[in-house]
Amino acid sequence: MEHAARVTSSVIFVSDLDRSVGFYRDVFACEVAIHDPEAALLLAPGGFQIYLIGHGARTPHASGGIGPQCLIWAVNSADDLHVLEHALRDFGRFTDTYTSGGVTFVAGRDPDGIRILMAHPGPDKLPRSVVGPHLYR
Repeated sequence: MEHAARVTSSVIFVSDLDRSVGFYRDVFACEVAIHDPEAALLLAPGGFQIYLIGHGARTPHASGGIGPQCLIWAVNSADDLHVLEHALRDFGRFTDTYTSGGVTFVAGRDPDGIRILMAHPGPDKLPRSVVGPHLYR
């Protein structure tokens, strides 16, 4: 018997909970399902869950260490990708746009500097043919 599991949620420790809730809500159209003083549960379009846990401004974030490095979002159209690029620019969080293996990526960072990528087309429309060099950063 074959067993299958799928990724449904992510837990992100953040320095300022309200700032991060606003960012993910406004940039990615996440719905706030739960918002407590120390944590929030956001529902991304498509059902993915993001748990944001407030840890305070002095908690370090080791980028490049072992463990998850970024969130990658897929969008339905090049126009959607353009809209998200502008939203990241408006928040001052945009870093780069590039194409790898026929997929266009918009790169940025959330308010705590955690790397985020948006991609078009998504892997359901264009299966990935390469692991692009930008993912190694």
